[in-house]
Amino acid sequence: MTMRYLPLFALSAFLLTSLASTTQTFASPSLKLELVKTEELPVIGSSHPDTKDILGGFEAGTTVKLTINGKTDYHMVTSTLEEPGWKHMRTEHWVSEDGLKWRRHKVLFYPRYNPDIRLWELTGSPFFFFDEKADRWFIYFNYMALNGVRGWCTPCLLRRSAAKTKGVDGINGDFEFPGEIVAPSGIAHPTDAYASSISPPYKAADGNWYAFLGGGPKAFNAVSGKWWVTIVKAKDPGGPFVYMPEYAPVPFMNPTGFVENPLITRIKGPVTGKEYWTVIFDFLKPEVTTGKNSTIGFSYSEDGLKWPVENAQIINMEAGLPKGSEPWWRAIRVPHQLCDEGNGIYTCFFSAYDRKGNYESIGKATFRIKETK
Repeated sequence: MTMRYLPLFALSAFLLTSLASTTQTFASPSLKLELVKTEELPVIGSSHPDTKDILGGFEAGTTVKLTINGKTDYHMVTSTLEEPGWKHMRTEHWVSEDGLKWRRHKVLFYPRYNPDIRLWELTGSPFFFFDEKADRWFIYFNYMALNGVRGWCTPCLLRRSAAKTKGVDGINGDFEFPGEIVAPSGIAHPTDAYASSISPPYKAADGNWYAFLGGGPKAFNAVSGKWWVTIVKAKDPGGPFVYMPEYAPVPFMNPTGFVENPLITRIKGPVTGKEYWTVIFDFLKPEVTTGKNSTIGFSYSEDGLKWPVENAQIINMEAGLPKGSEPWWRAIRVPHQLCDEGNGIYTCFFSAYDRKGNYESIGKATFRIKETK
């Protein structure tokens, strides 16, 4: 065999090209949410002394873990149902020191008839968000103004209510309801498709603010599926959030069209230290096709805007129950935002129909975040 020698500059170019092609063969890091434990019983159920006047239980909401004046608590904002079925929805604030024993802190908003606009007002899907620039807590939520007491499926978009007191401890006080519109109809959303799915705002890698809007059971377009998600954009958390056709809808996963209320948590990869945008969401397919559901969804993005379908993960919550125990739920509904417990451990509360009927209790699960290169 004849040895052929390359000039030094040619050899350098060859090595650089080879190195670049070799580098491209490595996959980017991937993130997984590993279920550690699912509590065997609800942490808030129909037997709780503070639930006697909410006969339908709990619907959507979220939980944040805060330390205020040296005391750490979980704070949950949630829709509660005065009767079974998705109507007569209140907004309530619950508090717990350990995530297991809860107490109702206060009712923030009751369903009511507003004589000024001559409409019946309901709120749904409330989510806490602290606006650092405003130094104030806000609750982002669905607002429904009706000419009678109806079910939940009405066109509605994103509003927010401000805490009456500034600062982190303002979460313990009252909020200004019904608040202000931050995602106006016709600007954030071009159709009358039901926007039943919302999220608090989040800041993406490009420095802009975004939020999720979604719907169901009415399709957005021919490819969206019935429960779809769009991304809307604003200059700051107060909006107005505007429609972006390139993100309408975001597939999120296969099969698409079954995603509701994706909630953002920023997470650092435990291996690389890289920051990810993650969502946890209600994966609706089992519930709408069989009436039963033991799963939730998880996905991640490297910039907060691109959500590749291959990043999606379906998690079976039964796998975290003690061996031999049966799930206490018929159908899991809405997972709450992930609460960071440190060392890669996260807590997630969720609402679910109990096995006896249509009462929605609150459950608790523990997760570990894992990253592979």
